[in-house]
Amino acid sequence: MSAAGALSSAFQEVVILERDVLPASIMSRAGVPQDRHPHLLLAGGLQALDSLFPGFAQDLAAAGAVPVNVFKDVQYERPDVGALPRRDCGTSLLCGSRPLIEHTLRRKVTAIANVKVQSQSRVTEIVPAATRPMVKFENDAGVGAAIEADLVVDASGRGAPTLGLLDVLGWERPQEIVVGVDISYTTAVLRPGRTSFDWQNLVTLPDPATSATAGLIIPLEGGRWFTSISHHGATDRPGTWEDYLAAARQLKTPAIYNAIYKLLPPGGLRHFVFDASRWRHFERLKRLPRGILPVADSLCRFNPVYGQGMTVAAREAKLLREILDRVAGEADPIEALQAGFMSEVGALLQAPWNMGGER
Repeated sequence: MSAAGALSSAFQEVVILERDVLPASIMSRAGVPQDRHPHLLLAGGLQALDSLFPGFAQDLAAAGAVPVNVFKDVQYERPDVGALPRRDCGTSLLCGSRPLIEHTLRRKVTAIANVKVQSQSRVTEIVPAATRPMVKFENDAGVGAAIEADLVVDASGRGAPTLGLLDVLGWERPQEIVVGVDISYTTAVLRPGRTSFDWQNLVTLPDPATSATAGLIIPLEGGRWFTSISHHGATDRPGTWEDYLAAARQLKTPAIYNAIYKLLPPGGLRHFVFDASRWRHFERLKRLPRGILPVADSLCRFNPVYGQGMTVAAREAKLLREILDRVAGEADPIEALQAGFMSEVGALLQAPWNMGGER
């Protein structure tokens, strides 16, 4: 959606092909299985989206997102020193559920006159062409259709349409760097009620010498909390609220357990498993098929523990907009946009990739 907004000023029509039936209200959907777990829109992502969609931050706050001052409102606990000192770094986040963030963004995108969101449209392949590639897709009943486009942005998450196209053409696939993560999350949504603490976010890191378990509490809309416990290499995950509380008691500090043990059990626990961070180096290829542009997770999928995914995608969309403005007068703006984006996106990705300790 952020890429669609970035491209809307330069194209006659932008069509988003979405496989899900999109909900009219703020709710989870099948195509985003991790949206029942904590998400963070970091300051850089919020700034990028507010630049692409003026008023986005204001709308997100009005929809119920919780402002959090970094690091004044964050209790960040490390095993070697305990809770770090609180400091006002002059930066604030807006914390909310992934469905809330997505719903707010979708309203901004669909308000753009030349952007069309077409749901129940699962992309099956990109067909090569000399001038304009064709995207084939089908609905839930298996009925197929196709669209020709000057530019196809592959935001599929795994880059399968672009990789399939390269295979059909007999072209080289990109080099992949894969860093095993093997992390699982168990998450519950709680209502703290009148419970009051001097923090908004609570993060407890593990001591790798003795444990691979970490914990998190993050506020979300409606006066609720996400509480999540992550495990590296775990084979058994908490199946009941009692199991969850037992896992919370095993954290390095008791802060998370003390915050949640008196609360009513949630409706259910949610699990999510992430196997590896993956950077497909499309930007290193000598060439890409004309009019094809992989973005976001199709390029680089990050370890979710650092909350970088949405922010990097938004910053890539902002980069797209900046390059579009530069290449508007070129003889072949499509080719110039591809080349310009691929020449700069690597530097944008390198910093968050390195921050995760991945080389």
